Amino acid sequence: MSDAAKKKPEPDQELLEFLGDIDEANQQDEDFSDFLANNDIDKLKDQAKKPQPPQSDNVKPEKQ
Repeated sequence: MSDAAKKKPEPDQELLEFLGDIDEANQQDEDFSDFLANNDIDKLKDQAKKPQPPQSDNVKPEKQ
């Protein structure tokens, strides 16, 4: 067997980066699944429908 046949090919860096991105996306899906499992979605939906009071962050209205 030649040395070239014995040598392992170098890993494809683009493929490894792509696979890493999939792993990160999977983690985000798990985090969202945990959020859904630990929260009452109907309650959150009802809160979102209520008008929110304006937040004052010391923002002055723009002059026209």
